[in-house]
Amino acid sequence: MPHHTPSARALRRHRRPVAAAALSTTTLLLLTACGGGDDRNKEVGVASIGDPAPTAAAANGAGTPGTSAPASDSRRPQLRLDTSKEEWARLMSAWTACLEQNGFHNFQDVVKDGVRFPMTNDPALPAAQAKCVSKVPLSPPELDRNRNPHYADDWREWIACMHRRDYKVIPLPDEEGYDMPDGPIPPDARRIEDECQTEAFGGKKKQ
Repeated sequence: MPHHTPSARALRRHRRPVAAAALSTTTLLLLTACGGGDDRNKEVGVASIGDPAPTAAAANGAGTPGTSAPASDSRRPQLRLDTSKEEWARLMSAWTACLEQNGFHNFQDVVKDGVRFPMTNDPALPAAQAKCVSKVPLSPPELDRNRNPHYADDWREWIACMHRRDYKVIPLPDEEGYDMPDGPIPPDARRIEDECQTEAFGGKKKQ
């Protein structure tokens, strides 16, 4: 069963950390090759709030969603809760272009939101990723538990909002993300996830 963590629009497929729904730095579990699953799951963003790229965490040596950004992250583009799909695609395309410039050419056939995703099981990927860390977008600070003092409350509200809209995701412990529901998945699940995340993490004034 795929895990979902709040990340922005991180490369979505079967996994999303809480910092990519935000896209750890996007959760980015960039279309992680989880294997199996039906097409509906491929359309639903992974629930993860963190980096937009599954590879980014590996390159940074930081794979925990919502961790604080190291000093080297100052060069990375910063996502916002209201970052448009087009802007996200532009930033992610710059990252994949960097991979190609550094000798990695093994990408999945599926193009998602205008972005091609790398085959994560290719042994050549880590070396290329390490050279492209500065291109991986950082998730919005609201999705970083170390920068958002209301993170736990916001995360619970995010889950509650999806439940109110009949997207019955199964929350994981410690606000780490969620699993897909056992029952039906709404056809607009991705939109529900995004709208609820924006509402929960940015829709009310923080004290």
